[in-house]
Amino acid sequence: MVIQQRVVVVGAGPRGLSVVERLAAHSAHSGARVHIDLVDPFPPGPGHVWRTDQSELFLMNTPSLFPTVLPGQGVLDVPSPAPLRGMSFERWRRGVVDGRITPATPLTPEQSAALEGLTPQGFPPRAVYGRYLEWVFATLRQNLPASTELTVHRGEAVDAWVRTDGRHRYAVELAGGLVLPADAVVLALGHLDAHLRPSQKDRVDGAAEHGLTYWPPTVPADAFWSEVPAGETVLVRGMGLNFCDALAQLTEGRGGTFSPAPDNPERLVYHPCGREPVIVAGSRRGTPYRAKPALAGYYASSLDTRFFTLDAARELAEAGTPLSFERQLWPLIRKDVNWNYYAVLARTTPAAFTVDPREFLRRLDAILTDPHEPNWSRRIDALISESVVPGQQLQQARLARPFADVSFASHDEYAAAVVHHLDRDVHGSLRGEDDPTKMAIASLNAARTVLKCVLAEIGISDSSWVHELRRKFEPLVEGLASGPPVLRIQQLAALTRAGVVRFLGPEPRFVVDRTQGCFVAASPWVEAAPVRSRWLIEAMSPTNDVHRNISPLLTHMHERGLVRAKLMETRDGATPETSTGLDVRAERARGTQDDAAAPGFVYRAVGAKDTAEPGIYVIGLQLSSVQWGVAIAAEAEAPAHLGARTLADADQIARDVLAGPAARD
Repeated sequence: MVIQQRVVVVGAGPRGLSVVERLAAHSAHSGARVHIDLVDPFPPGPGHVWRTDQSELFLMNTPSLFPTVLPGQGVLDVPSPAPLRGMSFERWRRGVVDGRITPATPLTPEQSAALEGLTPQGFPPRAVYGRYLEWVFATLRQNLPASTELTVHRGEAVDAWVRTDGRHRYAVELAGGLVLPADAVVLALGHLDAHLRPSQKDRVDGAAEHGLTYWPPTVPADAFWSEVPAGETVLVRGMGLNFCDALAQLTEGRGGTFSPAPDNPERLVYHPCGREPVIVAGSRRGTPYRAKPALAGYYASSLDTRFFTLDAARELAEAGTPLSFERQLWPLIRKDVNWNYYAVLARTTPAAFTVDPREFLRRLDAILTDPHEPNWSRRIDALISESVVPGQQLQQARLARPFADVSFASHDEYAAAVVHHLDRDVHGSLRGEDDPTKMAIASLNAARTVLKCVLAEIGISDSSWVHELRRKFEPLVEGLASGPPVLRIQQLAALTRAGVVRFLGPEPRFVVDRTQGCFVAASPWVEAAPVRSRWLIEAMSPTNDVHRNISPLLTHMHERGLVRAKLMETRDGATPETSTGLDVRAERARGTQDDAAAPGFVYRAVGAKDTAEPGIYVIGLQLSSVQWGVAIAAEAEAPAHLGARTLADADQIARDVLAGPAARD
């Protein structure tokens, strides 16, 4: 007799949606019966982050051609249900625009206009991407095979435990008391709220004592932007992607408009509505993330990835010792960055060289490809110093921190410097593949995709992960390769020229002045009076850190010994550091015969007894102890082991679940 397998998927956002789709696909393929309970207080598909009722001013930072929650044709060996096959966001968008696809619910006029105005290279509103996810879920539900049952629970999972009786191993409790039996539990939790850091708690206390307003980290769609007072100075901490959302809401969202500058086609002019606050922003690097370059695809077509490849990393791993990011992988990434920068510079700006550019590239190639040259970096520096005009040389340290160790006499002087930097960044982005700096950054972006695979398939030592990858490389590459569309930087420059936005300077400090009853912020690099305000907004989302999250489900599972945060060894070898992710064990799915045909891993949660719980699976953000770049969406049409790894992991979970004891009875 075939017994139905019961699975509880906690989290109905993109990762949970992919797991449900893969379970349905494999159930249809094998005939194995499965009942899926999908649990989330937010709508299935969009979940929390991509909910469809948020402002159309909130944009994705990936172009329309990039994201998907479904495997492309031939990416995985078990296809999706017929109406969903290969349906990336961009294919769905085109289908809606030409009338072949009807959205699950009617689009707003703004969403319809956004879809029609998008190109494959355009950046969609997050609410519009949510409409895609909503349609995927609705279409999947309508096309479930007879062997698959799906029940949606609009509530929060608050506890889970191993049962002592009955056929099903697990029980999952929902808020309100409903208990779901399960043979398997999939944790696809996505972004979770987190406990505040001590400095943030101090700001909360200070705000309460003095009647100030402090907004801790939050998802932008959850904030009440209308409460921010017009005309008042507002401190904003953080200049990443959430900063762009804050600016949009406090300017365009209040009626302000942008128009092309009459004297410069690369610039915009801001026309205030009169209800804007005065925004004073600060971050450690002192500048916003760099804009995405204008490209025909997600990756630059002319990019030449020669050194940091998956094969090169596998060759390094053959020695048998854990890899070091800084000593073994970062040099290969740097080689590619140097080659791509100077190859573009030689093609576009021959006058930047004091020698024949072709001769320079020949000598550069000889140094980079010499396997017996341990001092290649010094030799390249010498070659560049004697052959490239000052001002045209790649300064990697300045890419992310252009004003490091530079002092300014006033906030106006610093604002002028930042606007000049923003204008140059816009110019480079619009040049696309003809801009050497943008192609150096594009090389880093391409390296991220390979690195994600290397870290998942091969791994690096714990100490390298903690000290080199997370603390050094991650902040660098996020500020360079994870930036907004160029429109946002054009808008920021216009807002600065209009006096709506000012900047504190690098490495600012935000404190509560309890003697004067206000927030105070200042940068040690700007010689000006500190900025005082009654408002402070953290322009960032809650930290992805299972050790600090306030999820009742994870809290109770930890207390029951079913899950735990991973401890990672540090360089001193004595004091382990708590990872941001759960401790998991990576394995191939049961029933998998050909590893090459089924990339990805099953990640089982490791609990208090140092053993992996056989039916508790983890996917997505809580895998940050063993995977990197877990917040990045699956890439449409990408190979499963590279850009579509999330889909491959979901596929492995489905294989494993349906190969479980209940499914084989």
